Amino acid sequence: MFDAISPSEETNPDKIVDKVAHDSIETVTDFHLQRSRGTLDLVFSRRNGRFYPARSFQQGALKVRFPDLARSIIPEAVILNTAGGLAGDDRLDMQVQVDADTSAVITSQACEKVYRALGKPAKVRLKVNLESGAHLEWLPQPMIFFDGASLERQSHVSMASDATLLMVEGVVFGRTAMGEMVRAGNLSDLITIRRDTRLIHVDHFDARDDIGALLDRRAVLDGHRAITTTRYIAPDAETRLDEMRVLLETSICPAAVSAWDGMLVMRHVAPDSYTLNKELIRVLTYFRGKPLPRVWSI
Repeated sequence: MFDAISPSEETNPDKIVDKVAHDSIETVTDFHLQRSRGTLDLVFSRRNGRFYPARSFQQGALKVRFPDLARSIIPEAVILNTAGGLAGDDRLDMQVQVDADTSAVITSQACEKVYRALGKPAKVRLKVNLESGAHLEWLPQPMIFFDGASLERQSHVSMASDATLLMVEGVVFGRTAMGEMVRAGNLSDLITIRRDTRLIHVDHFDARDDIGALLDRRAVLDGHRAITTTRYIAPDAETRLDEMRVLLETSICPAAVSAWDGMLVMRHVAPDSYTLNKELIRVLTYFRGKPLPRVWSI
């Protein structure tokens, strides 16, 4: 992980301390630092009237667990990053396939953490394919983005016209309860959704350099430090708009929802992760008609 110490340096500890004390970040990045890699490939199918994970390939830092699989009607997959978070030049690749007339729920064991990057950004890639009549709920807990972090995340969804997708993606900029502030960093978050090969939705959140000042702008987060977007793409998406607007009238944080072309898109902003999660649990529990996965408990 670090360069070997020469014999002369080994016999002169003061020289080593002096070298470390004066090395710049740019010099440190010249070392070949250990990087995290993770791959996950999940396929959900149906057999004898039951849904089950037909494929569960995991490699590197990415792991998946299926709590209560034997007793669950719909399989619930919990993703874990055993590296404990993402730093510069880390990479996670995930692929999810839900076969025809099959349902699945995917969540995360904890909030993914993106730490300060030295050099290259961390990269996360997600590909989702939903066949005819498939139903997927993608419910990871919000990601925590720390000061100086750098992340490029891309999510690409391909789905049949009669498939259903509930997709929740959230970002918390620093742990405000710990007094943390995000002043700088780079976040590129791209989502594309295709229905029957036609591109129906593109959303790109791109924040660079002076993130703190950008988040304070009224047209961005208006000083809030947490945001989440909920996307519901389904045949009944537009018919659920009015009930969601009524539900958001009692929201504890700013929120809005729109629906068009078989999609319902809802956004929340909040001052901190606790407020955001509390509101998400309330809204999504109502929307789903059942509690969120237990890992969401606060």
